[in-house]
Amino acid sequence: MDTSLRQIIKKTISISDSDLDFMVSLFNPLSLKKGDYFLEIGKRCDQVAFIKTGMLRIFYPNAKGEETTCYFSLPDEFVTSFSSFTTQSLSTENIQAILPSELFTIRKQDLETLYQKIPAAQEFGRLAAENLAIIMEKRISLFLNNSADERYQFLLKNNSILIQTVPLQYLASYLGMSPQHLSRLRRGV
Repeated sequence: MDTSLRQIIKKTISISDSDLDFMVSLFNPLSLKKGDYFLEIGKRCDQVAFIKTGMLRIFYPNAKGEETTCYFSLPDEFVTSFSSFTTQSLSTENIQAILPSELFTIRKQDLETLYQKIPAAQEFGRLAAENLAIIMEKRISLFLNNSADERYQFLLKNNSILIQTVPLQYLASYLGMSPQHLSRLRRGV
């Protein structure tokens, strides 16, 4: 099993080596090519993925077929559709690899077994969910309290890997601006 997943778990919670071995044994490798979907709208999400390498994009299409990117998931992060995964409802979002990606996935049933057998795993799951809630809260605040130009500057300062890696149309959507406006910002116009 991948050492980065083990390191994230050990850094987050106190867990015995045998419990850690059991925990990571429930994760399965999954390779996605650029453009492959981890989850599509209208399907049930029954797994959580840890991203070893690559990048995934969470996005929603509107009635006109335009896509709004709400988040990029990076290496050493977990990704899922929390509402679909938790309630087993059909997903209202897409999760797609925008780079070739290596993931480790755990199915909902295995995660529930893990939570029953290893209480520390529940703490890990809670902390991961809390971290995601904090990230989303900060993202909402950034959108409500800053202009598109300020959001771009924030991203440039705090997560420039996205600016260097993500295609322009996805990044513009994520920042809430047109691709033309983002192009002008990038050129310093």
